[in-house]
Amino acid sequence: MTKQNSEPISFTARLILIVVGLLAPLLLLEMAIRLVGLAPPPQPNPSIWEAHPLFGWWHIPYSGGVFHSDYNEFEADVRVNARGLRDRDIGYDNPDGAFRVLSLADSFGEALQVNLDQTYHKQLEGLLADSLDQPVEVLNAGVGGWGTDQEAIFYVAEGFRYEPDVVLLAFFIRNDAVNNYGPLEIERNGGSQQKEFFTLSPSGELQPPPVQEEVAELERTALQTNPQQVAPQLDDDHQPPLLGAADTLWRWSALYRFLMPYLRDIPPVVQQLGPSGILGGEAVIRAKHPSVPIPFFVYQDPPDERFAAAWDVTEAIIRRLRDEVEQRGSRLAVVVIGAPEQVYPEAWERTLAANPTMQNLNLDLDAPNHRLDAFLTAEGIAHLDLLPIFRDAAAQPDTPPLHFRHDQHWTPAGHRLAAESISEFLSDQGWLD
Repeated sequence: MTKQNSEPISFTARLILIVVGLLAPLLLLEMAIRLVGLAPPPQPNPSIWEAHPLFGWWHIPYSGGVFHSDYNEFEADVRVNARGLRDRDIGYDNPDGAFRVLSLADSFGEALQVNLDQTYHKQLEGLLADSLDQPVEVLNAGVGGWGTDQEAIFYVAEGFRYEPDVVLLAFFIRNDAVNNYGPLEIERNGGSQQKEFFTLSPSGELQPPPVQEEVAELERTALQTNPQQVAPQLDDDHQPPLLGAADTLWRWSALYRFLMPYLRDIPPVVQQLGPSGILGGEAVIRAKHPSVPIPFFVYQDPPDERFAAAWDVTEAIIRRLRDEVEQRGSRLAVVVIGAPEQVYPEAWERTLAANPTMQNLNLDLDAPNHRLDAFLTAEGIAHLDLLPIFRDAAAQPDTPPLHFRHDQHWTPAGHRLAAESISEFLSDQGWLD
């Protein structure tokens, strides 16, 4: 017999084999994702917001660029005009005698997910122009993250200057009441206060918020209100240890950019890994937020004490806005925007599955709409609830998606349906005669 001599594999060689075995699949995935184009681009979306002493935050005039979804759901060209509107340049004066509609809204009006001509404002503009014998201008005053409070302040400070014939107030049912009430909005943002709030006096009188003289504390507003669209801005003295590594991975790894949005949508993952910074600055912020998003509690029936207070403030703000609009010879109409979980049953099922503690509550997806309808009817305020319209359309098998699945804002088809519905509503009101 011959004795075979074999050298044992060294520790270093074993380590190299293990590393190669681990890295090879990741490198293959990286190349595949790059080849197919599944990941968003590494460049951050443009910053188009800045702090504002009256509005909390506002668009930077002449800012803009191309916006991308972290999930590659959309790509849109966004430009801000000289007066801070996401719109073409329209002056205060109206030399052509155009029929003017001023649209006050949050991110559904800002509509960073679609090009300007696809927004419901501009589609409505075209539909109204076909019905009238005069030019039509629908001005887009939508700003992401705004509540009814900021929209009302904007009208009094700036919007009335356009002398609109109609003021359209868009009300997003999931979070606008929360946005308007300080205790809930601050809790929603993990303890961060980004603006001042209206309050009610003991006798029920609406008290305006104080002017925010010092705006330095609001510099992080863009991140808080549009976290998927703005590069994170965090306190330099409390930088998470792995945030730098996350930034490097975002710039260089398509695999990382592909996975991060999905990981940030898993609450336990964000709570555990978010503070380290490895999931990016957005997750650092989200980790401070309540595990169950505060706005979903708007569906409690009856509302708890805090949500009842939020509705009281919200109704007072709408009432005041109605008075301001009518005193200037215009008409106010409220357009109620339903949330995806109200439109699509499967979206509500996903919400409950992601937030098990909500399953023990008495929840009614239609309750906030019923309350708002009762208030607006009692006040004689014209209003259109888009929820039943969107539900009916979504139930048809040939209807394209009306909301982006991840971003949750309207697709071009959703904007088109909203524009058609609003146009018909305005005609039914007799306001186009």
